Amino acid sequence: MPPLPIDQLLSQAVQGEATFSPPPRFAAASFGSYRPANESQERAAARVAEFVTAAAAPARRGWWPFRRTEPGSGLYLDGGYGVGKTHLLAAAYHAAGDVKRVYLTFQELVHLIGARGAQEAAAHFEGVRLVCLDEFELDDPGNTLIVKRFLEGLFEAGGSLVTTSNTPPEAQGKGRFNAADFQREIQGIAQRFEVVPIDGPDFRKRERRPELHGEAEYTVLLPTLPAPAFAGTLDELLAVLREVHPIRFREIAKGAGGIAISGLETIASQNDALRFVHLIDQLYDQQVKLLATGGTPLSGLFDPSYRNGAYMKKHERCLSRVGELLDETRQLAGDGSHGDRPLVAGD
Repeated sequence: MPPLPIDQLLSQAVQGEATFSPPPRFAAASFGSYRPANESQERAAARVAEFVTAAAAPARRGWWPFRRTEPGSGLYLDGGYGVGKTHLLAAAYHAAGDVKRVYLTFQELVHLIGARGAQEAAAHFEGVRLVCLDEFELDDPGNTLIVKRFLEGLFEAGGSLVTTSNTPPEAQGKGRFNAADFQREIQGIAQRFEVVPIDGPDFRKRERRPELHGEAEYTVLLPTLPAPAFAGTLDELLAVLREVHPIRFREIAKGAGGIAISGLETIASQNDALRFVHLIDQLYDQQVKLLATGGTPLSGLFDPSYRNGAYMKKHERCLSRVGELLDETRQLAGDGSHGDRPLVAGD
């Protein structure tokens, strides 16, 4: 079956409520399958496992006559991309066993509270003992206040939270909004967490860094994409992404088996670049196969001014994930020239 035009992505999107569980790429993630590359990663894995054991233990209450539930706590995995933070986060979710827990991204949390209101959103977290929150980032004043109130309510009710980020908690917001005016709120949030550093090389670069597909390779691989597959130019894809809120990119990814993008050039708009980053995150989580070709190398996909600014780490993580997705598509087609992917969980 030939690929559908890329402008049909929205019509094929799989709608529905978020499942609040790890996405397919991390559905089987465990502490046992995590392959640490250094002592920092070993210590981080051990601390997360210890934290989850405590969080999943029977709830303790204070002495009579107060009987208040002991407040919960937060663990903050701070490190670069490709070191396995998301793998450890998903492993924490699975290791918590039968206790009530949720897994979601920071973007999903903020959207849930903003769209439903604080009271209705709170019902989703009633009785939750563990929240696993991926990609913590305070990128505007509204999000800062929303998250501050959420953490206060969660910890007061005895819930605990494990989160990941590329930015230390006290440095959140810098370069994205007037963070200096919100330092009290940001520092108040930072003080809620035990910070666990996790460093090391990007596992996707340990053996290679795949480039975009060449035109001939693109043509050969296009029929191998799983259905439903979609094909179009970068400009056509960006036009689709501008039509919907990024929270719906998960629906787009769930409705696609493969996406083929031609005509890749440096993305001129920062807003378009961030939308592309969000889409790649969802394609990565949902394990959608990706084909991409164009007139720029992978490293030139984003303007240098974007990659060196406040969103530098997001753009670098995106390039890393694009590289892995391209390589997975080659492997799907039986091209053995790239070897086996390192057995280290993604991030």
